Amino acid sequence: MSKKQTRLLALCFILLLVLAGGWLWLAFSQTTGGNNKDFKRVVTTTNAQNQVFAQLGIKQVVGVATPGEKQSVPDQYKGLPEVGNHVKPNIEKIVSLKPDAVYVDQALVDDYKNKLNAENVHTEILNLQTVSDLQNTITSLGNTYHKPIKAAQMRHELDLKDSKTKHHPKVLLLMGMPGGSFLAGTKYSYVGDLIERAGGRVVTKSSAKSDYVQPNTEQIAKEQPDVIITMAHAMDKSVFDSFKTQFKSNNWKNIKAVKEHHVYQAKEPTFSMTANMNAPKAFKQIQKWLAESN
Repeated sequence: MSKKQTRLLALCFILLLVLAGGWLWLAFSQTTGGNNKDFKRVVTTTNAQNQVFAQLGIKQVVGVATPGEKQSVPDQYKGLPEVGNHVKPNIEKIVSLKPDAVYVDQALVDDYKNKLNAENVHTEILNLQTVSDLQNTITSLGNTYHKPIKAAQMRHELDLKDSKTKHHPKVLLLMGMPGGSFLAGTKYSYVGDLIERAGGRVVTKSSAKSDYVQPNTEQIAKEQPDVIITMAHAMDKSVFDSFKTQFKSNNWKNIKAVKEHHVYQAKEPTFSMTANMNAPKAFKQIQKWLAESN
């Protein structure tokens, strides 16, 4: 064999080693759930994220979402800079913390992503739309931050046993805004999904699988929901007072749920717009409300 052929074979052998090494690295990174993400400084932007990161024991957090009126920062994160929330995000504060990654809720990405991209801040999007999505997110975070055992425990805590009942009350879910306006929740929203799993039937339909849509008062009157569950996007006292006033009007007082006093307030911290670690408690409360309408 000539020297030229020997060199060629040697080069081919080295190339094969490089390719094999790359394949093994790719396979390993996939099986470990992306543990190659080496984030040293991260920021959370919702209360649900605060809960999850705290319970997982993630120490890389350098900034947290500002809690709502009836919520609080987890003990291990108290004293850390607060960066606002989806109602009023503080982009300047986030940027000043020089994070490697800012975690943004998929449902709220428009409030953050474009602004953070403009500041060259890396974002990681989390899906917390339903309890199942939250469980998958916890598993992924557990892999990324080397907390698989704790993640498995948390995932188990969120296992909900769907109600098996012959009684399927019709439920109208309403999300109120400061000022008196409101949206209707669908079965694709976090609370809407809990309602369906608890044995209810969410009356608001959405062809685009949206969480919340503009309400159709004619359709609501036609459906005659057995139960109405109200929520507040912010300023809950003002919102719930507004709902009480509206339900006294002619448009509402003939609705079955209103006439039979099956109107309920889904308040923080048990309830929120996205799935969180309070889901089992919220689920039991919804089951109780639906049973009262039987």
